[in-house]
Amino acid sequence: MNNRIYISGLFYIFVILTLVTTGCKSLSKIGNGNFQVVDLTKDNFEQLNGTYSNSFDTIVGTIIHSPYDIENDEKIVNILRQLFRIFPQTAWIDENGKMINPNEKWIKIELNSVKKATISMYHNEKFIYSKNIHGKFKNGYFYLRPKIYVIPLFPLVFVQNFERARLGKTIDDDLIIDYTVNRCGFALVAGSSDKGATSSIYKKKK
Repeated sequence: MNNRIYISGLFYIFVILTLVTTGCKSLSKIGNGNFQVVDLTKDNFEQLNGTYSNSFDTIVGTIIHSPYDIENDEKIVNILRQLFRIFPQTAWIDENGKMINPNEKWIKIELNSVKKATISMYHNEKFIYSKNIHGKFKNGYFYLRPKIYVIPLFPLVFVQNFERARLGKTIDDDLIIDYTVNRCGFALVAGSSDKGATSSIYKKKK
């Protein structure tokens, strides 16, 4: 029994190390040269503050979902999905039980310090909910903490997830998000995966 636990522990560590070293494309290689950006630092971090459309205006790169392309970029590459894995039902269904039009979602970013920001969602002008994110400023961007986890419950369930994102500001005062993901999982005989990298622009609300 102890040997099983020991071997499982070694496997878990091996998977984590593999994810960290090979899980995703470097964020610096995603956004370099695609858009003109402002160099954000601890001295001017408030420039990230603002309200932005949740749907991208411009995008470079793509996220590949398999085995079925049921999740296209429009669903995967938005502000909420790139910043959070879990958010409440009210983020996509209104009080009448109807799906919220993506064009009616607005995301407000308020940096409370150089390490924490509050992200709030609005359906048109109505506040829906808010949640905090944490990160640090580096190389002119606000880097979020990587989202890494593994659920190695062989042979029934296996899930691995590695996501990284950074927020930046374009010279036109819009939000830019560089995002990379390497995720796969299966339960019994069914499985799916998301893999790829994007650099996308979100228009600021005037």
